[in-house]
Amino acid sequence: MGSALISAISGRDLPVIGAYVMIAGLLFIVVNLITDLSYAFLDPRVRLDAAGGRGS
Repeated sequence: MGSALISAISGRDLPVIGAYVMIAGLLFIVVNLITDLSYAFLDPRVRLDAAGGRGS
């Protein structure tokens, strides 16, 4: 997948570059979401409340 991106950049293939950026961004968001949700299950001090913040 990396070599395809390099050839797309050198060939100025904008749809391929855009698709790669969107897939990488989506993967980043999904990994962060899974990490945040796993903290709630692994650490009992972390709660998934709708009303967050200090003082609540």
